[in-house]
Amino acid sequence: MRLSAIIVTTLLFIVAKPAWAEEPVTGFNWDNWAQALNASPCNWFDDAKWRQLLASEFQASKSNSREATSCKLVTHDQALLLTASIRSLPNASAVNAERDGMLAQIRQYGSGRFEQIATPAQAVSAILRKDKLQLFIFANNDNETAFILLHGHPVRGDSNEQKALRKARLLQVADAVVSKFQF
Repeated sequence: MRLSAIIVTTLLFIVAKPAWAEEPVTGFNWDNWAQALNASPCNWFDDAKWRQLLASEFQASKSNSREATSCKLVTHDQALLLTASIRSLPNASAVNAERDGMLAQIRQYGSGRFEQIATPAQAVSAILRKDKLQLFIFANNDNETAFILLHGHPVRGDSNEQKALRKARLLQVADAVVSKFQF
C-alpha cells in the first residue's frame, strides 16, 4: 500500500511538471535583461571588445524591423563573422513554444541537433542549434516575448578547422553577453 502511494505521488509529480521545463529563477535581474534587449546588439560592447571577441577586424551594420533589432558583423571584405539579434514574437506563448520545442528535442533525441549550453546563473536557457550555428538565449520566464539570437553563419565549404573557429567565436560572444548582463 505504501509503495503504491509513493508510485502514484511520483507519477503525479512527473505529470504535473514536465522534465524539460525551466523554472523561473528567483533573483533574475530583469533590469539587466531589459538593458540587453533595449539596446542595439552593436552597442553591447565597444569596438575593442568586439574585435577581441571576433578575433578579427570588423565592420558593423545595424538593422531594425518590427520583429528584430540586429547587428551584422563582417570582415572588411564582407565575409560574415556573426549576427547578433534581439527577436520579438507576437506573444509569450510563441517564445515559450520555440524554447520548449528545442528543449523537448534535446530531451527526446539527445544533443544531436540542439545542445543546451550551461550558464553560470541558470537565469536563461541558452540553446545551440548545431547545423545552423544559431545560439538562442531565452529568459527562464514564461511571460517574455523576446529572445536573443546569435548566428555564426556556417559556410558549406568550410574546413573542420573553420567550422570549429566559427563555433568557438559564437560561444565566446554568447559567454560575453551572458557575463556582461549577468544572466
